[in-house]
Amino acid sequence: MLFRVFNVASNDIGGTGYIAGTNNGIVTVTGQPASRQIVVINAKTLTLQTITKSFADGRYLIAGLNPNNTYLVMARDYNKEYEPAVWDYVTPATDLTIQQQQELWQSWQTSP
Repeated sequence: MLFRVFNVASNDIGGTGYIAGTNNGIVTVTGQPASRQIVVINAKTLTLQTITKSFADGRYLIAGLNPNNTYLVMARDYNKEYEPAVWDYVTPATDLTIQQQQELWQSWQTSP
């Protein structure tokens, strides 16, 4: 399941924010889209928020985040060939409702 609404810290549970990897923000390996582990950590408290995977086309969506917090987002290579790609102090987007986030994620299930 790549659409996560699971958070460990109580102040993050049920948030309306999301972080998505699309366009130039997808996960890639040697310039090609790839499925890799995505780890999200609260940037202030360093508590784990969720772990998920990107799709084979590199896109990912982490929902249910508190838009008032910032996060460290890390993509890891399970082959251990490359260092993790990390983005720090990422603020979740709020331009989509939870329903729209779910619809976007679902559309990625069927798109080529």
